[in-house]
Amino acid sequence: FPNRITATIAPGRRGTTNVEREAALSGRIHTKGFLLLEGLLRVLLQPDHPLSFDGSIAFEQSYGGVDGDSASGVELCCLVSALTRLPVRQAYAMTGAIDQTGSVMAIGGVNEKIEGFYDVCAHQGLTGEQGVIIPASNVGDLMLRHDVVEACAEGAFHVHAVDRIEQALELLLGRPAGTRGPDGTYPADSVLGIAATEARRYYDISRARPRPPRA
Repeated sequence: FPNRITATIAPGRRGTTNVEREAALSGRIHTKGFLLLEGLLRVLLQPDHPLSFDGSIAFEQSYGGVDGDSASGVELCCLVSALTRLPVRQAYAMTGAIDQTGSVMAIGGVNEKIEGFYDVCAHQGLTGEQGVIIPASNVGDLMLRHDVVEACAEGAFHVHAVDRIEQALELLLGRPAGTRGPDGTYPADSVLGIAATEARRYYDISRARPRPPRA
C-alpha cells in the first residue's frame, strides 16, 4: 500500500526535522537520503542567503520503521510544496532516490510499487488521472501485470519516467519548475521561482527575529 507523506515549514533556523528519525523509526539509509534534502534545495535555489526555516517531514500513521532512500525524491517535492504552498496532486504516487544535484536515481521493487498504487486506485475507481512517477533508469526493469499494462494503454492509468527532480515537481505541482535565466533567477510564477521568493521571505523574517539568549 502507498504511504502518505506530509511536510510543514515555517521561518526559523533549525532546518528540516526527520520525524521518523526523532521517533527512532528511520533506518540509516533513509536518514542519509533525508540529509540530502537541504543540500539539493540549496543547489536548486542557489540563494545568496542561508536557508532559514523550521520544517518537518513525516510518514503519516507509519509505525513499523522506514528504511531505504526510495522516498527521498517525493520528500523533496513535499518540502517544496510546503515552501511554495502549491498543493501536490493527490492522483500521483512517486518513488525514486535523489542525489544532491537533482538526478532521480533507480530504486528497488518498482513493479510492486506501481502495482500496489494501481490496486488502490482501481479499488476506488480509475479516473484517467492517476499514475506513478518512477526513475527513468528503472524503465528497463518494468514487468507489470497485464491489467496494469492494459489500463496504461487505454489511458486509464499512467507511469511517468523522470530523470530530474524538476520533472517530478512539474507533474506533482502542476506548473513549470522553471529554468534559470541569464540573471540567475527563475520565472516568478514557476515552482522554483516561487520557492526562491519564499525562501528569501523566510530569511528576512528569521533575521528580524531576536535570537534566544544562550543558556
